[in-house]
Amino acid sequence: MQKIPNTEKQRLAAAPGQAQLLLVMNEINKKLLTGASYEKLLDLVFDSLDLVIPYDRIGIAIVENEINEPHLSLKWVRSKVSVTHLNRPYSAPVHGSSLQKILETGEPRVINDLIEYSASHPQSQSTKLIIKDGIRSSLTCPLRSEDQQVGVVFFSSCKPNTYQDEHVQIFREVADELSVIIDHGRLRRYFDVAKAQTRNLNMILHDLKSPLSTIQGFAELSLDEPWFQNLDPDGKEVFQVFLRNSKYMFDLLNELNEIGDLDRRAESIVPEDVLLSEFCNEMTNFGKILAEQKQIDFNSEPFLDPLVAVRFDRHKIRRVLDNLFSNAVKYSTRGSKITFTTECTPERLTFSVRDSGLGIPESELPKLFREFGKTSVRPTEGETSTGLGLAIAKKIVEQHEGKISVTSAAGTGSTFTFWIPIGVDSKSRGADGSNIF
Repeated sequence: MQKIPNTEKQRLAAAPGQAQLLLVMNEINKKLLTGASYEKLLDLVFDSLDLVIPYDRIGIAIVENEINEPHLSLKWVRSKVSVTHLNRPYSAPVHGSSLQKILETGEPRVINDLIEYSASHPQSQSTKLIIKDGIRSSLTCPLRSEDQQVGVVFFSSCKPNTYQDEHVQIFREVADELSVIIDHGRLRRYFDVAKAQTRNLNMILHDLKSPLSTIQGFAELSLDEPWFQNLDPDGKEVFQVFLRNSKYMFDLLNELNEIGDLDRRAESIVPEDVLLSEFCNEMTNFGKILAEQKQIDFNSEPFLDPLVAVRFDRHKIRRVLDNLFSNAVKYSTRGSKITFTTECTPERLTFSVRDSGLGIPESELPKLFREFGKTSVRPTEGETSTGLGLAIAKKIVEQHEGKISVTSAAGTGSTFTFWIPIGVDSKSRGADGSNIF
């Protein structure tokens, strides 16, 4: 629990009222800058604000959507008296409650006799509970974030008639600080949950790959067994469907793992000097092998200068081109054409893959480059697609500080283009080894 040292609290108490408030806010800001946890910051608030606002208890409730109905959920409570009845995880609907007006208007509310208030508002369960905890008056104030009311803070006292207009004004001056603390806590929880979910997903992916790999391996071996050849056509077709889907699942697991790695290691490119003509020839040969499976004419406009070297992550840029080539083949018909081009200027390196296949409706182009962003267009011969390849390609290109784009129309084919900048370490060498760029 973070507490202000006695000497510091004595210094604050000795200051005039406004000076006390400024000192308290300054102390909170210092703790924010040091990366103190959400709970420690709120403990600091509890241990210091009583110099300017009287209270025996502070509670914070946040607006959350539960089955599309906003609820106020109590997230934090500190008290000088016993908290037995109104405590976490208490939650109640916003609609129809007395707190709805506070959230809608953004105006604080003072109740200086909770027993009297409860008698006139018997439907308020929270009031009945807090009275049982010994509270007799309250100052309830809204919390804002990005021009929206995100919750409320309750200052509560065991004495009636505790809160006056001056206390409302003091709260208005510290409201922004409290809202920043709440945002800090919400973001911290969000990242903690996301981290835990990512860790769990990685474990699941790892655990799934091992048995799936075994199933796929035995299925592939079975294709060469005599008993398989003796199966009737329906039996063979069932087996082929089984094998095809196990391969799809394995590809999906690999790509889920890959996209997770890219998210976790956003700066993990390993650049090297790559001879561009050699790299383009290698990629062209790979593209031709893919295209031959469907009798597609794969052409490249060769990069002729054998001395140009550009610095990039060879493995990852190859991964981008692998995906673009594979997609071009999947969505093209037999006998069509794919063209691969490369352009290098002193500023950037650009690759382009153009096909004369099915094309993509203009209205569906925004779906591309998103995770699982599949369009209505389907591969021409039933090939599988995970919907992750272009998202992976985009992340890799952006790791290189480049950009990927597409131009397409239904029935006319597609052109995918990406470029990466040529940095100071990229070179185009003359015959004597000197830099041309």
